[in-house]
Order: sequence, then C-alpha cells, then structure tokens
Amino acid sequence: MNKQLQRIIVTVIAFLCYAGYQYITTGNLPSFNSRDYGNRANTTEYSSDAAILAGLQSKKIIYTKHAKCRMDCRTISEKEVRAVLNNGKVNHRKSEQQSGKCPTYAIESYTKDGQEVRIVFADCADVTKVVTTIDLGKKYNCYCE
Repeated sequence: MNKQLQRIIVTVIAFLCYAGYQYITTGNLPSFNSRDYGNRANTTEYSSDAAILAGLQSKKIIYTKHAKCRMDCRTISEKEVRAVLNNGKVNHRKSEQQSGKCPTYAIESYTKDGQEVRIVFADCADVTKVVTTIDLGKKYNCYCE
C-alpha cells in the first residue's frame, strides 16, 4: 500500500473516531462545511449552544434546595457553577429541552481544581434555576431530599 493511501485511511479513521466521540458526548455530529471550516461561529451547533448559554446567563440564578445540598456534598461552589455556565458546553443528550415551562440544560466543564462537572440548569421564564450538580469523575454518598 502506498503512503498516500495510508494517509487517507488514517485521516478517515481519525475523523470517524472524532465524529463518534462528538456524537456520544453531545448527541450531535460535527459540522464541516468547507466555507466555514475553522470558524465555529458559523456552525449551527455553536450558535445554538451560544444562544442557550446566553439565555441562561441573562437571568437571575437561583439554587434549588437539592442543588445546594449536592453542591455542599460535592464541594462545588456558586462561583464554580457560574464559571461552568460561562465556559461550559451543552450536553444535548442529557438535556430535556422539551420539558414544559422550564426546559433543562446539562452544561459540562472542568472547575479550577480539576473536577469534571455537569450542572443542570432549568431555563424558566424569569430565572435560571440550578437543579443539580454532578461530579463526573467521582462518586459521592450524598443524602439530599
């Protein structure tokens, strides 16, 4: 097999692995339009996520009793929750965008101390509710009602 064919095969396999990873983690396949390659601002996924995050950020944030308990148990601060909201990525597979009055969005990111977290926000009419916080890298025995 010649080197050019080997490079093509390796590139195709790498792309398929990347596409599979994107689908598993976000529920979306990557968009590679030749006109906007390298400019994520033009992709539907990015625009959609940016609009979701901007909408959540634009409202007063309140914390449910359950969220406060989970934050305490998992050592996640309000400052870290805000940082995840500002810098995180929407996990569409874990979100419930069609859930009545307050659709929920699972936002994932890392905290400054390295915790990989998922924060679930409810997008209500006049507030953003923090529903729960999850440390994706460690199991905790939290006793929250």
